[in-house]
Amino acid sequence: MVVNVYVSAVTPDNISRGQLLAWVNDSLQSSLTKIEEMSTGAAYCQMTDLLFPAGINLKKVKWNSRSEVDWINNWKILQTAWKSLGIDKPVPVERLLRAKFQENFEFLQWFKKFFDANYDGHEYDAVGARGGEAFPSGGKAPASRPAAAAAVTRPAASRPAAAPAAAARPAARPAAAAALAAPAAANGAAVKALEERVEYLTEALASAEKERDYYYTVLQKVEGFCMEKAGNADIDTALKIIYAGAEEAEEEGVDENADTTFEQPAVAAAAAVADDDETF
Repeated sequence: MVVNVYVSAVTPDNISRGQLLAWVNDSLQSSLTKIEEMSTGAAYCQMTDLLFPAGINLKKVKWNSRSEVDWINNWKILQTAWKSLGIDKPVPVERLLRAKFQENFEFLQWFKKFFDANYDGHEYDAVGARGGEAFPSGGKAPASRPAAAAAVTRPAASRPAAAPAAAARPAARPAAAAALAAPAAANGAAVKALEERVEYLTEALASAEKERDYYYTVLQKVEGFCMEKAGNADIDTALKIIYAGAEEAEEEGVDENADTTFEQPAVAAAAAVADDDETF
């Protein structure tokens, strides 16, 4: 019996993007690196199979396709399975297909709650369920690296004659080392300064993300309240503003960037007129 979850607002038990990715990768034995990679729908198909064995046809899922057509097919497979299982959560496919962080983060937050409400703790062979395919396909890359490393080492083994020539120059090395000492010290100081700068920026970014998450939490609570009171004209208007806000902010951001090219000349011209007025 499916337990449907209707709460979409952020609550104190929500987890971070890093924790969500770790949870997905641990559950599916995958190597996803970004929330946006959930936009293909493949991970949700397998998570559904994990929750409800034989509840979805994984043979038709495209695990590592870069084609949006295949992604849409994955979402259709998911929607068909959810309908037959009795999961009544609407899937905003068009928004998720944009592969934007916010939409996919929100949907994954909801799915985590849904998963926790339905998972019975049974064991699951994720790799076997998808036919042994790596997910994403980048996970196969390490297996090909030893051959490349061997190719790199071959040229060094084929040049034994170069050793005597190198042995004939022992006197030149101390001078060269002394000449390089000063630049090396300068480079060390520069590296230290850069490391300190990176540390500062990392802390600033963490602080900004914390503040962003706070306001996002507030917005989601407002959304949850509005959804509970849906049907009132003012509440419906507020919901439209919430859902349209992200896209409008992006469009406004582009306009603002475009205008800044001409903003300074206009300000300069206004200042010049003001100076002329003052002279009279």
